[in-house]
This record gives sequence, C-alpha cells and structure tokens, in this order.
Amino acid sequence: MKVPYSWLTEYCDPGLSADELAERLAMRTTEVERIGYVGVPSPEGFVVGRVVSVERHPNADRLSVCQVEDGDGQRTIVCGAPNVAAGQTVPVALPGATMPGGQKLGQAKLRGVVSDGMILSETELELGDDAAGIIVLDDDAAPGTPLGEVLPVSEPVLELEVNSNRVDCFGVYGVAREVHAFSGAPLAGAPWEEETEATGEGDASDYAAVTVEVPELCPRFTARVFRDVTIGPSPLWLKARLIAAGQRPINNVVDITNYVMLMTAQPLHAFDLDRVPDGALTIRTAKDGERMMTLDGVERTFDSETVLVCDRQGPSGIAGIMGGEHSEVSESTTRVLLEVATWNGVNILRTSRKLGLRSEASNRFEKQLHPELAIRAQ
Repeated sequence: MKVPYSWLTEYCDPGLSADELAERLAMRTTEVERIGYVGVPSPEGFVVGRVVSVERHPNADRLSVCQVEDGDGQRTIVCGAPNVAAGQTVPVALPGATMPGGQKLGQAKLRGVVSDGMILSETELELGDDAAGIIVLDDDAAPGTPLGEVLPVSEPVLELEVNSNRVDCFGVYGVAREVHAFSGAPLAGAPWEEETEATGEGDASDYAAVTVEVPELCPRFTARVFRDVTIGPSPLWLKARLIAAGQRPINNVVDITNYVMLMTAQPLHAFDLDRVPDGALTIRTAKDGERMMTLDGVERTFDSETVLVCDRQGPSGIAGIMGGEHSEVSESTTRVLLEVATWNGVNILRTSRKLGLRSEASNRFEKQLHPELAIRAQ
C-alpha cells in the first residue's frame, strides 16, 4: 500500500517528517518497506510564474519566446507548448533545479535565443501523462511562490506492508486513524460523514436493477446512478495523488473510483449504464467454460465457483477482481452505474489464484472487507 505523505498528513498531521512518521508506524502499526519519492528530487528551484508576454520565435515556427515573472523580476523562457499564452499562471523550473531523473537544469540556447528556465508540463513533473501542453495553474498563487506550496512536486510516499488482519490500513484514512491513535494529533472528520444529496428525477431503481442469486458470496451489493456525465481528464491534484499511490490516471470517472478505494480501502467499479441492457445486473456463479473479455484485453474462462456480475447478454465483470470490456466507461459515456459491493474473501482469493489474475481490488477483497465499507464508499 503506497501512502502519499501529503495526503496522509491532510487527515492527521503529527508534525513529523516522512522518515520519523515511517519509524513510528513501523513500531506501532504496520511494517514500512521503504520511503519512495514521486516527482523531482528536491522542490528547490521550482516556483510559480506568470507569463507576461508571448512572441513567436524568430527562427522556429513551433517555439515561442516568453517573458515570465518569477517573483524576482522577468526572465526569458523559450517554450514549445502550443497552449502557452500571456496572463497564464504556470509552474517554472529555474536554472539549478534538478528534474526527475537527476538532470540539473541550466540556461540553454534554443535556435539562437537563450532560455533562462523551463515552463513545465505534467509529464516533466511526473504529475500526470499530458505532455502536449504546459500546466496552467489557478491564479491564486503569486509569482515567486514555491511550487511545492501549490503542487506536490516532490512527494514522499510511504510503502506499507499491511497485515491481512488490518484491512483498514489499505485506505489512507485508516492509516491516518493509526497516526492519530499513537500521536494524539487531531484527526480530520471521516470523508464519508457528509452524504451528498442525490439530485435529478426519479430513483436509481428507475434506471437499474440488481438481483443477487448468491448472497452467501455477495452479502452486499449497492449501486448508484449518475446521468449527464461528461468524460474528461481529472484535475491535476487528483492525478498527482493517484500517481503517487501507484495508480495510472485514466479519466475522471475511473479515477474517482480509484481515489475513493485508496481513501477508504473499499474498491468500486463503474459501468457504462447504456451498455448494460435495461440496466439489469445479476450476481451469479459462472457456468463451467463460460468466457468473458476482461479490461486487460484477455479472454478468460471460468469454472462454476467463479462469481460473475452479469447483464442480460452474459458476464460483465469478475466479481471483486476485474470488469469486462463491453461495459467499460469510455469517452462516449453519459450515464454511469456505480457498483460498490462486498464479496466473500475466500472465494475471491480462490478465483484470483485460479485465473492467475490479481488486482488492487482483489488484493483487498480477498482479506474480507466489512460490508459497512461499501456504504462508506458509496
């Protein structure tokens, strides 16, 4: 379990460094395998800048010559991003800053113009996978503000070896509770305490129906429906947290399911509701030899002990392990059925081993999550 330090201390901050906190956790709660870092080796030399002007490079069509305010004055920076524009607030690396991978930034002459720094993209800071353009920040931060105060540019990550009897520590908030217990530092309120009020016409049951044929293998199955959904990239802070926790950002819907799982320890799964005929799901065991293409593009064959989430056309997901391709959320999705369920841990472990397929979800479910977690995550 990878726990980003800034996320953990947002819930409970004992005033300890990452190294000190790791030592306390190892002594009192769970083994800390190592402390890793995501992003740049040091936040020194990274500041907030403001683009004052943008002119076309005299010797290169795809480059721009920018004047950037960095808090101590203006500097010239040559930028190749197509989205750079005057008035933007942007992240800037100054000469002397060390980039991810250890390269030290210096002045550079680009097609005859000296560039005194770099305006940064998500990939250059290891905060996301968008390399096509620079990051544009909110205008709240003044030029010269250390970038580490705005973005987690150098994020310590505690890698925990969580015992099977401490599934609560598979969620960042659960680890924060442990920090609160041994340090006495204030604990933020549980994120699930405030229930967001449903809006829109009708009830979820007007759009979806769930039948559980094997309650001994699925003691709880909850579903929520979202309409008028727009698929797009997640905000930068969310992508940064997912990357620090070892997850790859995909889109806003998939990312929020992974974010809630990392926060609560409870996995979630999103279906494109328009790809679920009549919105009807059935939880049942497989027929011997039944097959399905999973999200990783592999066709898998099941035996009669495997639990499946099925629609009217057949299997739509392997319970507690991985969803199916035909109902996955895509760029065209406008309605989402959100599943949060509880599965029999022994059955999930057996199926995972049988198929040779492990996931973040199965790693949690096989340790037997409490049904109450499903309500918290939903």
